Amino acid sequence: MRRFTRTLLGVSVMAMMPVIAGAAGTYYNGNLYQNPQRYGTNSGGYYNSYGAGRAYGQNQSMMVRNTTTRVTKKSSAKQQKSANNEKQGFKLNAYLSHEFANWDFEMNSAKSELRYDGLAWNVIEGEGIYYFGSSTPMQIKVGARYGVQFGETSMIDDDISKGGYGYQDYDEGRVSGYAMSVGTSKDGSQFGFNAAFGLTDFFTWGRVKVTPSVGYRYFKHELYTKDNSGLTMDVFMGNSSHPYINCISNNGETQCDPFILFQFYDASGKSLGTSVTGRLEAEDGSLTDVIVDSAPSGTAFATVDVGDTYYYHQNGTSHKYETLWQGPYVALDMEYAINDSNFVNAGVEFGLPMYDSKGDQQYRIDWAHPTSVEDKGGFGDAYHLGLNAMWSTAISRTVMFSLGLTYDYYKVSGADATTYLNPSYYQATLDDVTAIVDYYNSLSSLTDEQALSLNYYKTEQASLESYKSGGWKMENKGEIDSIYSAMGIRAGVTIKF
Repeated sequence: MRRFTRTLLGVSVMAMMPVIAGAAGTYYNGNLYQNPQRYGTNSGGYYNSYGAGRAYGQNQSMMVRNTTTRVTKKSSAKQQKSANNEKQGFKLNAYLSHEFANWDFEMNSAKSELRYDGLAWNVIEGEGIYYFGSSTPMQIKVGARYGVQFGETSMIDDDISKGGYGYQDYDEGRVSGYAMSVGTSKDGSQFGFNAAFGLTDFFTWGRVKVTPSVGYRYFKHELYTKDNSGLTMDVFMGNSSHPYINCISNNGETQCDPFILFQFYDASGKSLGTSVTGRLEAEDGSLTDVIVDSAPSGTAFATVDVGDTYYYHQNGTSHKYETLWQGPYVALDMEYAINDSNFVNAGVEFGLPMYDSKGDQQYRIDWAHPTSVEDKGGFGDAYHLGLNAMWSTAISRTVMFSLGLTYDYYKVSGADATTYLNPSYYQATLDDVTAIVDYYNSLSSLTDEQALSLNYYKTEQASLESYKSGGWKMENKGEIDSIYSAMGIRAGVTIKF
């Protein structure tokens, strides 16, 4: 305004110059000075010839109009630049992102961990924002995203690092199971959407404008594992009542022999006892090779049980997991104007999503399909932290180009786990166990070994009956800790309507 006032003042001074010059005795027509004596001899002709009177006034008006035009053009240029950041009406953002991610979840009591490391995603995103305008500084934001897995990475199903996946106690010691498999993860996908209500530029921090908002976010990722190969081994750890050693430790390293059980029978098929392999420690501390107790008297034949010790390969889809995080969030979006055409935006988001992950392992014949396992976390069990930073520059009055980074971190602790059992498989097992229990109960007397076996099978029968009455499923409270994290590079355009 001050500059515009100075311009008008200058125009006024120019308009007054003929009056000022007349006071000095000389007229100015823009080209020359004229002696006032000649003006007196032919005043009208002089005015018409040299443009002093009305003609000069016409030139003066043209000068004022030209000056005004220049001022108007400068004002329009400022309006055009400021329009790049005008927050009124509808704005559409479209982005392409490349993300790097990891997903890891652990089972606390099962001592198992499953990891998808080095995931890569190509993601397309769209976001619409409607600004109500300066008179109503509010906004509504709605966004959606879809991504596909880029390339391949490894999945690791680790039942070793946390201590093994299960055990069975016997009088002589404990049998524990260990396993690990590695597969190829590819052909995954992700989908998400969010909606939020915000107060546009609700407060400022220096030159930074801050918009708080509340919203709801839905994010689901689906991962597959194929060509899975693994090893599993049962290990026997003898106690003080067992004279043989199966695990040795030296300089911080522990080695264990696999579990091998010999069952001895007489000619009629009656069991004569069992023997678990081990290594015998000599007086000098050295260990012999694996040995077996001598066969009981009357042994006609023996069977060998190696437990769950084997190699396997699954060439189809061995693991499929569909994981959903959804819930409310609060966010702060900040904007810093470098100039009228360049802006830096940053945002932070904190949410409390609910967690639901469903898995299918089709090679597990003892589990149900298509949902083998399911993990659930309620409100407050999980949280989401989202960060983003973006630089934007104007391409035209209504189009801007953007480039930036994103980061997301989802975590749930103590989610409940449910394993869905295959009813056909476990009903057949229950029938077999029931038949054995009925057989022992039909005997008039039991040996000590038979009595132990009966107690064992009764325990198994009660457990299976419990699963059956509960709908053939096993539930573990607070079993799952899961983390999904991703960092992305984003480029896109913004269009204002």
